[in-house]
Amino acid sequence: MVHPSTSRQPPATNLQKMAQRDRILIIDDQENNRLVIEDFLRRLRCEMRGVDSGEDGLVLLKEWTPDLIIVDQMMPGLSGVETTERIKALPDFSQVPVLMVTAKNDTETLRDAFDAGAVDYILKPVDQVTLTARVRSALRTKHAFDEISRLSRDLMAQKQELSNFTHMVSHDLKSPIAGAASLYDLFLYRLKDEYPEVWGKEGFQELLERIPATFQKMLRFIDTLLGYAEAGKVIGALERVSMGNVAQMVAANFEYAVNEGLAVIDCAPDLPQVSCDPVRFAQVWQNLIVNAIKHRGERTPVHIKLGWESVAPNLQFWVQDNGPGISAEDQERVFQPFTRGESAKGGNGIGLATVQRILNAHQGCVWVDPEFTSGTRICFEIPDHVG
Repeated sequence: MVHPSTSRQPPATNLQKMAQRDRILIIDDQENNRLVIEDFLRRLRCEMRGVDSGEDGLVLLKEWTPDLIIVDQMMPGLSGVETTERIKALPDFSQVPVLMVTAKNDTETLRDAFDAGAVDYILKPVDQVTLTARVRSALRTKHAFDEISRLSRDLMAQKQELSNFTHMVSHDLKSPIAGAASLYDLFLYRLKDEYPEVWGKEGFQELLERIPATFQKMLRFIDTLLGYAEAGKVIGALERVSMGNVAQMVAANFEYAVNEGLAVIDCAPDLPQVSCDPVRFAQVWQNLIVNAIKHRGERTPVHIKLGWESVAPNLQFWVQDNGPGISAEDQERVFQPFTRGESAKGGNGIGLATVQRILNAHQGCVWVDPEFTSGTRICFEIPDHVG
């Protein structure tokens, strides 16, 4: 039986919720016990409702949402433990704190109450000071959780809005460049067809052919900016993958650099299994190898080695080269966006910043090894999750 009767209420707005009093549901088969608890808590100015069974409590939850539930441990029908278990199984009430009122003070009874989901207990006969203190503590915890949940929802909404904005800006930036590139292709076609004497002039053809490369560079820069923004998003579900397979797949993409004598890439054959977002980590290896090639200075080919070691509880990987190295004052600065070293050939200063964002999202870190003096060694670590 529900006391008092109530009707379904429409969802409250944020402003209304701020003005609402805390709600407390009391579940006890003895009316006198419910009245005592209500009287003890009257000074808290909470909205309180009482029911005389666990079954009626579950019915009331369909139309009324409390901030705290006080349930008696010994009741006919559903016991306090069974009632708590059923309440905690409801998604909308899994975070609502439950206080168990019990006459028993033995370990088994308290363990059952906590295992069911109760956050605290109150011994009979109920003491007003103890009851008030524990109710206040439970309500403070509930308020803190609600605020964290609200901030989390707001943050995720802002991240999604930022992601949508990034894609929109990327599309709007690419469209005119792609359009200009198409018009330029048409211009070249007509130039070759209608003015072959102009096309054949010494040096003129080489100049015109350099323009499409500029278009491609601009498009790559936009893609890089988008990748940097995306790297800060929450990563996908971690997968247990072979880091060796990921690294070797990326190294194979640099066949052109190997064939042209720009680089020699040596990947350790025993890179371990890791838990990561494999797409993001392919980007990590890609950016670090590109960085080594761009900063090779006069060293051609540059020798690049990919290695690892276990540094419990983490796994440490590195990409090292025998190029000119990075000065001590630049070793932290290179991970800042739009920062380039003096030996860089091209680039936009986003590659290492993107690597850092990906590692941060994996609860890892990245740094330049200051003790490696035969070139540059960039190390990164991630937790050695198993499973």
